[in-house]
Parts: sequence; C-alpha cells; structure tokens
Amino acid sequence: MVDTIERVNAQPVKRFFIDIITRDIDLAAAILDLVDNSVDSARTKNPDGDLSGVTVEVVAQGREFSIVDNCAGMDVDHAKDYVFRMGRPTDASGTSGSIGQFGVGLKRSLFKLGTNFIVNSAASNSDFTVELDVDAWEDEPDWDFDILVHDREPHETTGTTIIVNNLHDSVEEAFAEVRGPEGQRPFSELLRDELMSRHRIAMGNGMTLTLNGERLTAGTSEVADSELISAAVTEFTISTPDGEPVRVKIVAGAAPQLSGMDEDAQPEEVEFPAAEAGWEVFGNGRLLLSAEKTRITGWGSGKARLPLFHNQYARFRGFVYMEAADSSAIPWNTMKTGVDSGSPVWAEVREAMIVAGREIITLLNHAKSERQAGKEGDEAPISTALNSAATVVVEQPSSSVVYSISIGELRADNVVHARYPEPNPNLRSGVKTVTYAVDLDAFQVVSRALKEKAAARVGRATFNAFLDDIDK
Repeated sequence: MVDTIERVNAQPVKRFFIDIITRDIDLAAAILDLVDNSVDSARTKNPDGDLSGVTVEVVAQGREFSIVDNCAGMDVDHAKDYVFRMGRPTDASGTSGSIGQFGVGLKRSLFKLGTNFIVNSAASNSDFTVELDVDAWEDEPDWDFDILVHDREPHETTGTTIIVNNLHDSVEEAFAEVRGPEGQRPFSELLRDELMSRHRIAMGNGMTLTLNGERLTAGTSEVADSELISAAVTEFTISTPDGEPVRVKIVAGAAPQLSGMDEDAQPEEVEFPAAEAGWEVFGNGRLLLSAEKTRITGWGSGKARLPLFHNQYARFRGFVYMEAADSSAIPWNTMKTGVDSGSPVWAEVREAMIVAGREIITLLNHAKSERQAGKEGDEAPISTALNSAATVVVEQPSSSVVYSISIGELRADNVVHARYPEPNPNLRSGVKTVTYAVDLDAFQVVSRALKEKAAARVGRATFNAFLDDIDK
C-alpha cells in the first residue's frame, strides 16, 4: 500500500467565529465601538481637531438600531481590503490618532446587534453599499460577500449610515426597557451615560452626538484655579518598544466646592465614596477610566505616595491624556474600556500620576489639619484659598495627533508644580484626633442643638466649648 496525503478543511465555521468575537463584548460596548469609528472618521475629515459641524446620530430603541454620521466616510478600497475583512491585515494602514486598532470592532458590533445589516458610506472619491443577511451568509461555503459600488461623481457630502435589522431578541429586550432589572437602570440610560462619558472630548471639541433624538452633553474636566491655588501639570513623551511615541499630559488638582460631602467622616460612616473624585484617564480622546480610586491608578501605593482613598480626598480631581498616532501604542485593553495594567507604558504613566497626585494629597492634608483645628479665614489659608477659587476647565489635547517636531523636543518634559498658600505655621506642630463613641440618642440631641449633622464637627464644637469653659 502507498501512503497518500489528503487535505483537511481547517476553515473555521462561521457561527463559531461569530460566537467567539461577540462573546466577551456587551451590548453597550458594541455600540460604543461604532461611535468610535465615527469619531475616527471625524478626525480624518477635521485634522485640526475642531469637530464643529460633525454630527453622529444613534438610534437604539424598540426594534431599531442605526447610526448616521456626516464624517469622512470609508473609501471603497479601504472597505474591501480592511474594514470588512475578518481581522486586520498586517499591511493595513490606520488613521493617525485613531481609536480603532484590531480591525474587529465594526464586524463584531454588527454581529452582536442582529442578523441583517446595511452599511452605506460615501467618501470624497467613492460611494458603496454592503447589505448582508448573516443567516444566509453562514450557509454559503466561502467567506466573501458582495459590495455594491455606486457609479457617482466625486462629491463633497460624505458620511456613513449603518442600519441593523432583525435584532437579536436580547437586544430588542434591552432597547425596549422602560425600567431596568431590579436595582438597575434601563439600558437607554446606561448607554446615554456611557456615550456622554466616553466621548466627552469629541463633544467638547464641537461634535454633536444624539441618542434617540436627544442631544447629549459632555462632562467637564474642572479643577480649582486662582492666583493662590492651581493644579499640578506634567507633560512628557514615552517611546514604546516599537518606537511609537505616546504623548502624555497629566493634570492633578482639587475641586473648589463640595456638595453634601463630609470630608472628615470615618470610612465606616460613609456609604459611598465621593462619586466624582479620582482619576479620569483618556486614550486618544476616549475615556478609559472614570473616577478611578484603586491601585491601578496608584491609590494605596504608600504613605509618601498616594494613600488608600478616603473621603478626606473627595476634592481630588486627576486627568490623564494619552495620545498616539498609532493606536496600538496606547496601553488600553482590547475592548478599550480600561487600561492594560501590565503595560510598561502604563507603568511609566502611573508613576508620573503618583508624583503629580501626591502634591494634591499634601494640599488636602493641610486643609484637613485646618478643619480639625477648627481654623477659619486667615488662620486657614489653604481652605480659604480652595473654597474661594474659581473653576477652570482643564485644557484638553487636540484630537489630532501629528508628530512633526523632533524626538528631542518630544522627550522634553514640562512640569508645573501645584501652587497653594503656605500652611498656617501654628499648625505645623500637628493636631490630635480625638475619637470616642457616644449614645446615638444623646448625639442627636447635641446635633440638633448645634444644628450640625457631621459627627466630626459636633465633636469639635463640644471640645471647643469645654476648652472655653476651662479658659474662663
């Protein structure tokens, strides 16, 4: 007998492929990926970073899903060679400063949403439509599908329209929610908040983003600023192992005013930590971490660095902007919903965050000493400066990343230390925390008499009253 060589069909089953790429992404993240594509396209059309006049309209309700933008559109050759390929070819060129990276997002999102989709995109030099019935495509032996190239003259009106029909049952259920599952908000509210949060820089640069006809507003990045007090600012560039530079800007500051927050409450007395405190981390304009207060951003790294978060740091506001022409240089996870904590780039950014953030921790510790000593006015120079400061919006980097300067200039660090008044010299000997427990009913009697709810301030008032009595 003669041995023979036969061929094994190792081509993946389409349903298996679809299940794999959609398994680990939730519905909101799938929609955010599509908005990412529009933002990248807007940057292509507006390289100066001014997104005024750019519109992205998302409809996600009932049995409808669509996203319509007036951005740069997709070139038909790019669509054939990259956009609709099942993965990113190694020779595919990306958009400078883009969010997209792996060449999976568009297909993954469409498969996650439903079983029939239409994509029409008009670029300045081409116009095409792709319509795919996923169920029918799964039954076909090859992986190709048709793209209809329209015979039209080049035109100035550009943009992309995506419509998904035959939504999956789970998607229809999420879109139809008036109330979320017990203890949860409806999906539409969660999606609205995610869109406002994740793309706040694009909206801040002029882009109009709507969800189900409602225009969304961008969150603001604000810190206290005056002649007496200002934030710490650090700017530097990291050269990645692949040689791609990542430009980093870190701003660490404090909020001038707090509403309804007891900064001196003991941890066990606080049901929730300050919602807005912590670090906001952006990668190429997309928010990756929001109000982050854990070890991943340096909290709990040591007494002389960043302590574990406590509500005495409720005023802390930190902003990190990472920008790179090649999106693969950004230390984000594959879903672009967080950072890659094991990345050496992130390790360097995190260390710089700790150094800048420590300046604000020192400021807030001085403010706490003033409060604990019951000082006000001129005897509490830092608290007075903080409470009287104006709010300034943190300057956000341009949406467009163009490295036209020398590597030497790129590597030049720019460090501006936080500014605040000299602490009260009479407090430098320190303060002593007095802690004791009292009967709750008795505490409420004293609290009502003093018209003060915060335990720390009730304790301070009663101590001072006793001290005054001794002095008499």
